[in-house]
Amino acid sequence: MSRREPRRPPLALPAVVALAPPADFDERLAQLGVSLDRAAIRSLGEFLALLLAMNERVNLTAVTDPDEAWSRHVLDALALLPRLADVPANARVLDVGSGGGVPGLPLAIARPDLQVTLLDATEKKVAFLRSAAERLGLSNVDAVCGRAESVDLGEPFDAVTARAVAKIAALVPWTAPFAKERGRLLLIKGARAGVELEEAAAVLRRFRCTHEGTHETPTGRIVVLRVG
Repeated sequence: MSRREPRRPPLALPAVVALAPPADFDERLAQLGVSLDRAAIRSLGEFLALLLAMNERVNLTAVTDPDEAWSRHVLDALALLPRLADVPANARVLDVGSGGGVPGLPLAIARPDLQVTLLDATEKKVAFLRSAAERLGLSNVDAVCGRAESVDLGEPFDAVTARAVAKIAALVPWTAPFAKERGRLLLIKGARAGVELEEAAAVLRRFRCTHEGTHETPTGRIVVLRVG
């Protein structure tokens, strides 16, 4: 694997007002089995405000409606929390193809005890991720510019996440090598998750991945794979 690219200066972010969550946000969190304090929810709203404010400049997301952003970005990401409930403090989590920071930044806000690395191949997106993490005071976040198939990220990770990056057959070779023995892959997928799993059967065997379960969420499905 190649070494990570040198750090580039962060982006200058505008002043923003944190987006208020939808009226039913607490109820929808409870349906996921998740509870957050007001400070964390405010940070999530500030993250969304930064994401939408910078979107035209950096092309970070196709979702521009604030309420839809809470659903498609925040709740999508927080649906992973029950799958990380047994991951201890100071565990290492990698978000591959982080783009605008989902699910990595919401996870880092909700669980500041985790060490979260955001990986993306686009320099401008990584510059946004670094700037957003700094603005939000997330000292547990590192953002790296590089391609998953070639970058060196050092020690293996307890969990690796990915959303809207590729089909499972292509995604496993980009994620499994980063996971430690008995680590897990948490892949946010859509309605075709089952079909993608069937198509990826040979790849799962090659990378010693076991399908531990597929969990329905309000916005899609989470495929959980165990490595080793």
